Formats: sequence, structure tokens, C-alpha cells
Amino acid sequence: MLVWSIMTGLRFLLRLPEPVLRVIAGRPVVVDGRQPVLSARVLMQVSRFAPFDAPHQNGDLARARRELNLAGALAGAGICPGVRTRDASWPGPGGPLPLRLYEPEGVPAGGPALVYFHGGGFVLGSLDTHEGACRLLAEEAGVRVVSVGYRLAPEHPFPAAASDAVAAFAHVHDHAAEFGIDPDRLAVGGDSSGGNLAAVVAHTAARGELPRPVFSLLLTPATDALGESESHRQFGSGFRLDRDEWSWYREQYLRDPALYKDPRASVLYDDHLTGLPPTYVATCGFDLLRDEGEAYAARLASAGVPLVHRRHEGQLHGFANRVGVDPDARAAMLHAAGVLRAALALSPTRDQGVDTRD
Repeated sequence: MLVWSIMTGLRFLLRLPEPVLRVIAGRPVVVDGRQPVLSARVLMQVSRFAPFDAPHQNGDLARARRELNLAGALAGAGICPGVRTRDASWPGPGGPLPLRLYEPEGVPAGGPALVYFHGGGFVLGSLDTHEGACRLLAEEAGVRVVSVGYRLAPEHPFPAAASDAVAAFAHVHDHAAEFGIDPDRLAVGGDSSGGNLAAVVAHTAARGELPRPVFSLLLTPATDALGESESHRQFGSGFRLDRDEWSWYREQYLRDPALYKDPRASVLYDDHLTGLPPTYVATCGFDLLRDEGEAYAARLASAGVPLVHRRHEGQLHGFANRVGVDPDARAAMLHAAGVLRAALALSPTRDQGVDTRD
């Protein structure tokens, strides 16, 4: 009931006239001469006075997962209703895992597709939490989206999620006909921890261990488990994803600090950049993961990887989860969908005889 009230209230609040929203948002927070967009300021206020119970505070992980699943379903309700969905499972390395296929109306058989990994700090999140994001990407990019479940920590610590992501991409590629997609026009993407997993897939493919995706879509990706950047210090409290929460997620997934720079956990430290696909990296101006995402983007650009980077200056972390309630978050996701549409439209078809393996 609390989750329903918060999500319903947030949707109502963000539709109020701007002068009213400014009163609700209160005094602007200014960092380096910049401030969050108005919707983000309202979200910060709502989080202060009506936060969801968080497992790093009360230890109730099951409750946190239930609440986030419900919040995601509510936030995604009504998004792109014409997109068809089909639930299935795939044989993950540790046993069967869920997947969901999204098909926009009128999409032709044998077209391009996106394999998508949800965020949630490797601990939370599910297919349901990112229902709205995947529906929007499918509809606006005009492609099929395969949202893939993976094992979560602490029950399944590193490298379980990374292993699942690599295996999931291989599974979708090898069973492309069952999904109605062209295996040679298969992109990979995700947000936050899911962005990390998408990048791990791309790096694994660049080493010749996996069919290569034609494009990577990385939304506020986690790329550095060390967490020593300036944005971690600037936005460590009060900007939706707090540093103590982030640290708790890291402890659940990476139990040994010696693993923090393992490339499967922190793609920022992977020196193998040759052969990476064209990549889109979205960061947010008021996100503690901002600097590591931008450092990763800079490394790709320096290595000659075709790259588009967009910083959403006034946004907070996790806009993919808010597309159904936050117009600014939806705008950020629409931009990502536009980039994905263009990238896949330009990708070569199977008829052109392009080999996607190294």
C-alpha cells in the first residue's frame, strides 16, 4: 500500500503546474553552479519524506525486492500498450532464468533486436522493474527487446551475474529464429548494474569469446567498483542513490576487495578495447556513477571506438525506472531509443554477408 501511494502520488505531483512544483521542490540544491531539473528536485523531496524501506538500512531484502518490483510495475503501467510481450525462460549457467520478449506492433520478422539487462545493484531488480523502459525502447526504436533475468547477490555473488549475462547473449543469438530476430543485428544494453553487464558482454565478444553485438546501449553504467571518483563525493547523499546504499550493494556482490578491479566487475579497467562495437553512454549530472561512466566513455573514444555520449545535466540516477511517472526521465529514455533506432537501422543485414564473429 505504501509503494502504491508513493508512486500514485509522484505521478500526480509531477503533473502539477510548474509554480506549484517549485514550491514542493523547495530551495534548489546547487553543485558547481548547476542544479537538478525540477522533477528531480521533487523526487528528492519525496525520497526524503517517504522513502521505500531499503535493505541496507533494515536488512529486509525480500521486502525491498517486493517493493521495487511493485514500484516498477506501477511506474511502467500504461507505457506503450501496443507492444506485445511473451514470457519464457532460458537455461542459465546455474539453472533456468526468466526472459521477456517485447514486440512492437508491425515489426517485421528477422529484424534487429536488443538484449537488455536490468539495473538494481546486482541485488535488486527484475523483468518487472524495467517493464516500462523495455516497452518504450521497443516502441520508439521499432525493434524487438529481449529482457533477460540473471542471478542476484547475495545469494549468487560475483561472477554469477556476469556469467549469466554472457550466456544469455549467446543464448538469444543462437536461438534468434525463435525470437524472430536477425542474429547479425543484435545489440546489447542495460542500465546501472545492467549497463555493467552489457559492457561485460561487449568486452567478452571483443576478445572473440562470443558473437559480437552490433551496438551497446549503456545507461548510467556502473564501470568502477572502487568508487573513488569526485562524483561519489559530490553526490553521496540525498541524490537518490546514496553512497552507503551503493557500498552495501558492492559488499553483497563483490565480497573480496581484490575483485574490485576485475574487468568483469569494473569494465573501466579492461585493457582490451579493440573490436568493441559502437557504443552509446548516457550519464546524469547528479549521479554518483557519473564520473566513472564518463571515464569509460573517454577510454572508448581514445581507443577509436565509435561513441555517442550524452550527459543529462539535471537528472538523477535511474531514469530508466521512472519513464512512466517522470517526464524528464521519459525524455532521457526517448533520446536513448532514438540513438538505438539509428544505430540498428545502419547496422548491416544478414544478406550483406557480414561476419559478426572475430
